[in-house]
Amino acid sequence: MKQEKHTRKRAIAAICAVVLVAAGGTAAAFGFRSCANAQAVPETAQRTEKTKDDTISAGGTVSSAQLSDTLGMSGTSLRLTVEEVLVESGDTVTEGTALYRITEDSLTKAEKTLRTELQTAEKELLEQQLSYEVDKNEAYALYQSELLLGSTAQTDYETSLAQLDSELQSAYSDYQDAQDTVNNTPSQVSSKQNEVSSKQSQLDSLQSEKNAMQEQVNNAKSACTAASESYSNAAAEYNAAAGAVRYIGKALGMDVSGITLTQANVAQEQTAPAGNDAPAQDGDFSGMPDNMSEGGDMPSFDGNMPEGGMPSFNGMNLATASAEEDTQNEALKALYDEAYADYTACQERLSQTENDYRNAKSEYESLSQKQSEYSSQIKELQSSITSLNQEISSLNSTLSKAKSNLSKLRSSYNSLKASYDTDKLALLNTLNTDKASCENAEYHYEITCATLDEDLANAQESYDTAEENLRIFEELLVDGCICAQQDGTIYSLSTKANRSVDVSSPYAYYVDEESYAVTVELDQNDVTAVAIGDSVMIYSSETGITNGTITSITAGTSTSLADVRFNVTVTADANSGLYYGQSVNVYFNAGDLNSGDFKDFSGGDTDGEAPERGSGRPDFDFDGEMPEGFDPNNIPDFGNFDRTK
Repeated sequence: MKQEKHTRKRAIAAICAVVLVAAGGTAAAFGFRSCANAQAVPETAQRTEKTKDDTISAGGTVSSAQLSDTLGMSGTSLRLTVEEVLVESGDTVTEGTALYRITEDSLTKAEKTLRTELQTAEKELLEQQLSYEVDKNEAYALYQSELLLGSTAQTDYETSLAQLDSELQSAYSDYQDAQDTVNNTPSQVSSKQNEVSSKQSQLDSLQSEKNAMQEQVNNAKSACTAASESYSNAAAEYNAAAGAVRYIGKALGMDVSGITLTQANVAQEQTAPAGNDAPAQDGDFSGMPDNMSEGGDMPSFDGNMPEGGMPSFNGMNLATASAEEDTQNEALKALYDEAYADYTACQERLSQTENDYRNAKSEYESLSQKQSEYSSQIKELQSSITSLNQEISSLNSTLSKAKSNLSKLRSSYNSLKASYDTDKLALLNTLNTDKASCENAEYHYEITCATLDEDLANAQESYDTAEENLRIFEELLVDGCICAQQDGTIYSLSTKANRSVDVSSPYAYYVDEESYAVTVELDQNDVTAVAIGDSVMIYSSETGITNGTITSITAGTSTSLADVRFNVTVTADANSGLYYGQSVNVYFNAGDLNSGDFKDFSGGDTDGEAPERGSGRPDFDFDGEMPEGFDPNNIPDFGNFDRTK
């Protein structure tokens, strides 16, 4: 018999196929352990992305997952009478398979009981809700009435006291400020007047030095202008002499690349010197090239005689020399020597005038800069003197006002000080009198509210429980049967025919043959690196790699406080291909493992040999009471079930 799938509460007593790896063999033990009995598990480390170096591996044996079903009712002593048990230990069932048929009389009584419990809980909840609002409002009104007088008195006291303090402090501050002004202002005025005198002396001295320097600046400017003209003239003579040497040399076939023209142009390099007070001039003399004698070839001298003959240099006439072609080379050589001597003299004059110009220019710029600095200092001193005079005027005004108010401020402060203690004592007496009537108001109100909240919460919980119990009954027992809530193989039932079953306790225990688990042991260091819900890899060379999830971590064996070990149970994913009794290796934090990193598990003295597939018999280890009707000495061999049933 199968019923519709529906949402139901499942109480899984344990999925704890505990693998015990012992010398001489491998066995599986199934235990149902309450979470309350489990020892504390170390808190796991913060989860981070794992690599191969983080991987932890441990071996174990595959076993079937162990499950239990319950109706999920609570808060009721209701029991149902079983008319017939429809399955027996060893049967394979699917979700919805009927396990028990309940007597009609038992169902009728159960439904009536559950509905009565719901009605009672609903009535109590409604009464509690109504009384809750009324009682809480009454408690709040009482609390407010008792608290009002005290809270108002406290506020009035604090406000009045703060006002007294503020008035007294303000009067004292006003009087003290006026007294400080009268005492300190004259010395401040005198100090600032001394500053004015000092700065005025500095100003006069700087102005005198600036005026005395003006003549030096004018002379330096004239010298610089004259040196500039001399340098320009020398440059023109040098270029003419260099052009003649280049021309004659080219005519003689000589290498004249070393004879260069100067490109100095003093007029284009001049800029006005810095400073507001620099004297007017035709141009500055900064920016001269580092090598005034360097330049390119003169383009007009290409080795050919210009029309009209070569211009004369020191009385020479090149036209006459070129008239006699048979003696041309000798004549040109003589002309070249004479022109080169003139070129050398011009080059020396150019170098000398350049040095003279640079020195004159440097002297002029230095003096101009100093004059500009004088001007800046003078302007700064003038501004400072003006500012000081304004401060002196303000201080004198403040002093005059403070002197006129000092007597009145002293009288006001003394009057407030005389009445302060009396006024403060009166405020304190009023406060203590008013607070005495409401000392316990807040405490009583909090106790009342806490009791009302607890009563309402209990009533709501009772109603929700009764409503849920009836829903479960109508949903799960509509056809008069208690059914399996999941697929698996029954190995124990909690009751027999003509006996009752508790609606709040498990009614069937069975093996889920479609789900497999492996329990391995990790030490106290490794267990901190894993957590319930983590994904793992399960490997056997026979079935390959499959995935699983950590479903429980409980305390395991330990030989000392320094060697605490933990049982970590892993449930394999659906369709894993694993089988009961298979030896596997479990890899935690597998990270970036490659296929070649996986190895078969070798447990104890088994040399890695897994037991024959499907062989072996699980040991059932119960912690706590056995379910009713369960005989641990009469357990079917689940390993040899016919899985085709």
